[in-house]
Amino acid sequence: MASATRMLKMSAFLLAATALLASGFGVHFQYDDGSEVSARTLQEEHNGTISVTVTDDVGRLIADAVVSLVGAERTNRTDLNGVAVFDHLLADVNGTEYLVSASKTGYNPSGLTAVIVTPGNVSEVTLEIFGGLILGEVRDQVGAIQGAMVTIPTLGYSDLTASDGSYRIYGVPGNANPYAVTATAAGYVNQTKEVVLNTGSVEVVDFTMVSLTGAISGTVKDAGTDEVLYNASVSVRVGSVTVTVSSDTNGEYRIPDLPSGTYTITATLEGFEPASVSDVVVVSGSETMDVDLLLVEGPTRLYGIVLAGSLLLPGVFIEVIGTDLSANTSVQGRYEIANITAGTYNIRASLEGYITTTVVGVVIKKGSSTELNILMQGLPGSLFGLVLDSKSRAVLPGVEITIMNTGTMRTTISNINGEFEFTGLDSGNYTVMFVADGYTPKEIGPVVITQESTARLEQVLLEPLRESFGGFIFGFDLAHSMMIIALFLTIIILALAVMLRVRTFEAPDKAPAVFDQEDLEGTEREAAEERAEPEEPDTREKDLRTKKKMRKRK
Repeated sequence: MASATRMLKMSAFLLAATALLASGFGVHFQYDDGSEVSARTLQEEHNGTISVTVTDDVGRLIADAVVSLVGAERTNRTDLNGVAVFDHLLADVNGTEYLVSASKTGYNPSGLTAVIVTPGNVSEVTLEIFGGLILGEVRDQVGAIQGAMVTIPTLGYSDLTASDGSYRIYGVPGNANPYAVTATAAGYVNQTKEVVLNTGSVEVVDFTMVSLTGAISGTVKDAGTDEVLYNASVSVRVGSVTVTVSSDTNGEYRIPDLPSGTYTITATLEGFEPASVSDVVVVSGSETMDVDLLLVEGPTRLYGIVLAGSLLLPGVFIEVIGTDLSANTSVQGRYEIANITAGTYNIRASLEGYITTTVVGVVIKKGSSTELNILMQGLPGSLFGLVLDSKSRAVLPGVEITIMNTGTMRTTISNINGEFEFTGLDSGNYTVMFVADGYTPKEIGPVVITQESTARLEQVLLEPLRESFGGFIFGFDLAHSMMIIALFLTIIILALAVMLRVRTFEAPDKAPAVFDQEDLEGTEREAAEERAEPEEPDTREKDLRTKKKMRKRK
């Protein structure tokens, strides 16, 4: 029964509240900020919304900023996303204007911004408040450091240095307590400085970093002219890694971030011989300067072949105009001129019977090899031929060929293909001579030359000379071998004679008996005397033996 009574009372209360809400009489609602509005007004007019986003001057979202709604006398604070919302605003169907502003301690305020509110809609606006600026440069003892990081750790704000070492950190709120500003860079000791920043002010903070490593610097020059050399490669071996930099337009180079130690620096550049400097000492935090590298210009070379059509031309005179440098083409039609000073030259090729050819503007670079092939044109009146070995039919290069008549005699040699050519000949009958080592000379004639066509000796066969008998001593023929043997035997006989004569003087009793006419006559006289004066047999025989011994000793 009691429960039913309570239900009746609740129903009556709800009916009364509904009636009051419909009439709007005496019923008010209060917002969180303390302002009140009647139920009727709330229902019919207060249904507009403004959403305000607050950022600093670089677009960072600002939490806990104070946003003021002027006219409605309402304020709110931004959340962690930098947003503050004002709802249940009076909104006319034609649009109601409100003014909003944002502020926060340490920032310059945004100023007033007008916002139009319409019924049932959310009007969005972004307000910007302004912090201070910390800027400066990061350098080491040599120059600017690019890519260094400058950070305000308590705020999480940072900036990387540009190529000139400069940095800028915007939107820093003013603070009575100093900020710790830290600069970091690879290979350097971190550095921290404290700075007090007033609201909206600008503070300059520069850093001079101390390297954890050392550096090497110097200049690359031409050893002969002392001219600085641009874009030379300068390298150093660091452990298993080779570090390479290039010299600038002033010839200067710098190799940073080297651990302490002793190094060898090497420079290379096209056209020059490599150069090195050893025992370069590097100390951490310092730079080893004036390690200059002097490059010696490498030898230059101008080379190529000379042709008339497809014919390789031997004996062509090649000269570098304006110098005393020249060369003649070989049987291969090739030439080479070395040690030409770098520059631009005109090259001239000349050969009797051919139009002199000049190549203009040939560029010789320092230490380079320049190939220049030259094409020449023969004059009318020509003879072409091919020289072969009569047995093997192999081509014969280097054969001396002379063409002559009563008024002309010219000589050339066959090229590597056995070919030869005479040009610029007057019409007439000619004799052609062929001479080559190891071959029988050959003469061909008469050969008719005209100005209208090219005479041809398609196959000139040279006969190899007969081979002579070889000697039994290597490198000599038979006659010379015999002469050498005879000389050798003579020397042996003389040596034996001298040896015997020496032995005769050293030991006469052992020397061989020599017939002496005088000894024979003395012996005969002694025999006659013995016959004339007989002696006792024993005494006479004894004396005879004694005399014979004395004669032998003599």
